[in-house]
Amino acid sequence: MLGDRVIEQDGGLHVERIAGVDAGYDGDTMHSVAVSLDAKDLALTEITAVKRQAEFPYIPTYLAYREFPGIEAAVRRLKRRPDVLLIDGHGRLHPALFGVACYVGVRLDLPTIGVAKHPLVGRLRPGPRSPSRASPVEFRGQVRGYAWTPPGRERPIYVSIGHRISLERTLEVVRGSTLHGYPEPLRLADRIGREMKRNKRNEKRKKGATR
Repeated sequence: MLGDRVIEQDGGLHVERIAGVDAGYDGDTMHSVAVSLDAKDLALTEITAVKRQAEFPYIPTYLAYREFPGIEAAVRRLKRRPDVLLIDGHGRLHPALFGVACYVGVRLDLPTIGVAKHPLVGRLRPGPRSPSRASPVEFRGQVRGYAWTPPGRERPIYVSIGHRISLERTLEVVRGSTLHGYPEPLRLADRIGREMKRNKRNEKRKKGATR
């Protein structure tokens, strides 16, 4: 099983480039955007975008099968392979302990982190939050991730291992790449994807108006 191939250690991971990938939809058309940033100052270094038809139907908790082809294409177009990839979705904080971040990490053999806005499973461990404003999330008797409230955000985001990274390192990388509200690589990828869809709709309107 692919789930057994997930590695929950980082092996001395040195992070210079952090990428984020986001998949958005316009009907059955999927827009996948990968954004790569310099880990030191979060300066934008590269953007790739891919548009393709979604071949797998939307089924809750099976998001990986729908989104992976587009994610793979966008990430492979990056000229420099990122040291760590943030995925807009869950990793180990998943009913099968194998969310889209795990699937992408194993298939691409990349260190990946799942970052999600809403929980699927788990419960917050009782007790005060750490100084980092993060609370451990337990599932099936183990801490599988963190609920962390970034600066400028009222509700927490949920951070978990995707592949080839330790749990503590996931939180470190996510905190280090967040300026306001959400990690920069994912925030930018989402914004660019929305702009792509908006531009496509505007083009359709213009074509319709000139006929």
